[in-house]
Amino acid sequence: MIMRRFRPGALGLCLASAAMLSLGAVRNLTWAQDEKAKGAGQEQVGGQRSPVAEPQDSIKPPAVPEVQLVPNLRTIPVSHDRPLFNVQMVNTALLPRDREGIWVLDFQFKPLRMITVDVPGKGRRRLHYLYYRVVNRTAKARMFVPQFVMVNEAGKRFEDQVVPESIPLIQAREDQTIPVLGAVNVMGILPPSTKADVDDAVFGVAVWDSWDARADRFSIYVRGLSDGYKETPSPSGGKPIVKYKSLRIDFVRRGDERNLNENEIELADPPYEWVYW
Repeated sequence: MIMRRFRPGALGLCLASAAMLSLGAVRNLTWAQDEKAKGAGQEQVGGQRSPVAEPQDSIKPPAVPEVQLVPNLRTIPVSHDRPLFNVQMVNTALLPRDREGIWVLDFQFKPLRMITVDVPGKGRRRLHYLYYRVVNRTAKARMFVPQFVMVNEAGKRFEDQVVPESIPLIQAREDQTIPVLGAVNVMGILPPSTKADVDDAVFGVAVWDSWDARADRFSIYVRGLSDGYKETPSPSGGKPIVKYKSLRIDFVRRGDERNLNENEIELADPPYEWVYW
């Protein structure tokens, strides 16, 4: 076995080098810790550290709360089996052509009626109105922004109008104890109705000051009762046409354009149909 001899000078050199490396590592660690401590209480100003940073400078502002742009609608509790005279119930069961997962609000309405109102700037006007009740039984709050459009036989559209003078008169005629919402204040969040024997309902009315008195048949389309929609190809090849699940209520007028009377307006048979419009 061959034994190698180490020179004392070489061993001393190695030990000295190791000591210097250890000392350097300790100095580097101490410098890093000092810099970290300085940075914790200072902020950057103009690319340099500011020596006058305050503790409150590190406090974050509170989160901006979410803002609800529409109000919650006030509902009226009514008995689920409360008898209502001349009220049409609407079947809200989903159709085979509906996409899965859509919601539909419960809807009831009275046949189209007429009322005479003094309208500022127009005098006494004979108005058509549709009195309705809507209930949310989808288990979640829903945005309710209804749209009512009357369409005559020729396809001409008549939008429901804002006639605030008619609202108290209609409420007095239909049910004085139940507040009625018009086109302006009926838009909002409809809370869910979860009780088995009570409906948390919103009562509203759509009003028309303009219509086609000569139409023997016409329809009222109601949008906003569902989030269902369909896209169909555009004939011009542009963007697809979006059609929304809507309730179409069909009417027949037995009289002529003279001496209009609400008794001459009847629901067709069948009275309504769910369509994409």
